[in-house]
Amino acid sequence: MFDFVVQLIKDFGVWGLLASLALEASSIPFPGGLVTLTFGYFLNLSLTEVFSYSMLASGVYTAFSFIPYGIGYKLEDKLKEKTNARKIERAQRWFQKCGIWSIAFTRPIGLGNYISYVAGVSKVNRLKFSILTLIGILPWTATMLWLGSTGNLKSVTGFLDEFQMYVFIALGFAVSGFIVYRYYKRKSCSTKDIVKE
Repeated sequence: MFDFVVQLIKDFGVWGLLASLALEASSIPFPGGLVTLTFGYFLNLSLTEVFSYSMLASGVYTAFSFIPYGIGYKLEDKLKEKTNARKIERAQRWFQKCGIWSIAFTRPIGLGNYISYVAGVSKVNRLKFSILTLIGILPWTATMLWLGSTGNLKSVTGFLDEFQMYVFIALGFAVSGFIVYRYYKRKSCSTKDIVKE
């Protein structure tokens, strides 16, 4: 994969970077973060260039994230028919509890590409969706470009793999904790109801 990304950057330059982020934002599995990192490495960018390329790439990502958003928005009923309607409703409830800021917070950890569907199904305002997407992806893109320009690409790639693994582990613990909390809360509520009777 790494060799493919290197070749992509050599052949297409900035267009390869923009295309990779467009694919990733469209929720097509593609290593946009790795391409961004490699792009920064090969071009040895100044801070001004990091900022300008980050703005451009993040704008493209935001624009293309409207593809899964639009699918969710237009096809809510069909999605409920083809997938388990309860799962979609559960995702919507989770989305409403966590708030629309989850659109921004999930972008760097790989879940952000799929939160666009939930945002569409939940009929989030388009302007809010685009602003939150930009807020979430811009710092990540700038960080990837800057880390790539520091020079040691292999060690940075290894760090990112570990970072993503730790984020998923932390999310697993958080979800498990939430489930346990909900279980005991329901149990205590049902015990109170029995006592009242």
